Amino acid sequence: MMSKGNFYCRAVHGVLNTCLDEQVCGKGCPCYCGMKEKQIPICVYDGEDSVENVTENPKELWIKKDAAIKVGELPLFPLVNGLDERLAKAYAFSANAHRKQYRKGTKIPYFAHIIMAMNYAVELTDDIELLTAVILHDTVEDTEVTLEDIAREFGERVAAYIDAESEDKRPGIPASDTWEIRKQETIQHLQTAEQPVKVIVLADKAANAESLLKEWRHVGDSMWQKFNQHDKDKHAWYYYSCAEALKEFSGSEVMKNYLEHLKELFG
Repeated sequence: MMSKGNFYCRAVHGVLNTCLDEQVCGKGCPCYCGMKEKQIPICVYDGEDSVENVTENPKELWIKKDAAIKVGELPLFPLVNGLDERLAKAYAFSANAHRKQYRKGTKIPYFAHIIMAMNYAVELTDDIELLTAVILHDTVEDTEVTLEDIAREFGERVAAYIDAESEDKRPGIPASDTWEIRKQETIQHLQTAEQPVKVIVLADKAANAESLLKEWRHVGDSMWQKFNQHDKDKHAWYYYSCAEALKEFSGSEVMKNYLEHLKELFG
């Protein structure tokens, strides 16, 4: 890792920065293999003699790895011993679907969000099909993947979860024009949604809240200008409304962390 905090993360196939709190290490990361003292996650690649070793230029390592992926010498997604093969398949599928996508207004690979959501999801369930749905939850909304693709590759139950969780983005209409109605629909849907769908939503929203808070600590309220909705208060309404609709999880550490993030972010 460089003194400026940059490092290459194989799980997201990108250059992240610890100084900006961009790392995604946790129990939901496929490279996770235990905890050190003070509950610090251990990466399966720590100390290994491989292309994941620390370099002075993580970007050069990314280029080297990307070239190897393109010619088929390495898989896009890391193959980790002990990882459930069903989850490994979902991780690889999702990583490929979200390839070249980034978190809005950043250079952080979008797949980082998937791993952060999984960090929370594994605290809520050990249902492999539900965890698979968490890994794939944005593929239908944000990529060319269809529900038919999901059903064929991962089964009808996984596809049904993703269908129930996905937003109607109203193609052809500017996203800024439909933001509030889409969020209201999500809140209303959560009132009657089945618990597995609520698990996906809570993991997703908790990951989003964590990412927002980390970025806000560095750039402040100017951050909101990059979103379809520029009004910070509207975002507060949405995230707190989701928390209310998910109050059955109020005893979980995930919900506690979620509310703590919202309190610091919005007050």
